[in-house]
Order: sequence, then structure tokens, then C-alpha cells
Amino acid sequence: MAPPALPFIAAFYAALTGLLCVILSILVIRQRMQTRISIGDGGDGSLGRMARVFGNFAEYAALMLVLLALLEICGGPRWLVHALGACFIVGRLAHAYGLASTLEVNPGRSAGITLTLLTILVASGTLLALVARKIFV
Repeated sequence: MAPPALPFIAAFYAALTGLLCVILSILVIRQRMQTRISIGDGGDGSLGRMARVFGNFAEYAALMLVLLALLEICGGPRWLVHALGACFIVGRLAHAYGLASTLEVNPGRSAGITLTLLTILVASGTLLALVARKIFV
């Protein structure tokens, strides 16, 4: 049995996700410096919103990166790993922009969560199909 290929495509999207993480962190830090609130949100709505932008991103990023890496290692189509990685990044950017601009439901938030959940669903379903053939057949 040949060793699995290294997940270079997933690594690429992990790097992009890491950069997005840094950018969102800087936005929270900047807001903290402006409001002089170091812990929590101190009742400041804009700080609370920016903290949620980062928190929401973090809640999905790790799972999606694991799914991408496993999908690539288990032999998922390269084009699909790229498509899912790109959709995840675009979705997280849209969601961050939408949530940072207002707490109301808006097209950025809606498109962002839709793309995020769709990428997780497709990655999970594809991964299940790939591994089911290996462990149940």
C-alpha cells in the first residue's frame, strides 16, 4: 500500500485561513484599543460584534480544515478540494463582512453561512462516500 499523498491543497487553504484569522484578530485588537476594554465587550456593541466575527470564524475553521485535509489524503478529487477550500474562504469573508457591518441579517451573513455549511456538507458527504468504500467493502 502506497503512503498517502501529503495534503498540499489543504495546506494552501490552511495558510489562507491562518491569514484571515490574523486579520480578524487585528480588527478585534484595534477595537479593544479604541474602547480600552481588555476583557469581554464591556457593553460596547461594536466590540461585541467584532469579537463575534472572530469567534464565528474560529468555530468553523478547524473543522473545515480537517475535512479538507482528510478529503485530500483519502483521494478526493483535487478540483473538489480546491472548490471547497475556495468556497469556505469566500463564505467566511462574506460572513465576516456582513456581521461586522450590522447585527441584522444581511446578504453577506446569509451568503457566508450558506457557503460555509454547504462546504461542510459536501466535504463530509464526499469523505463518507470515499471511506465507506474502503471500510465496508
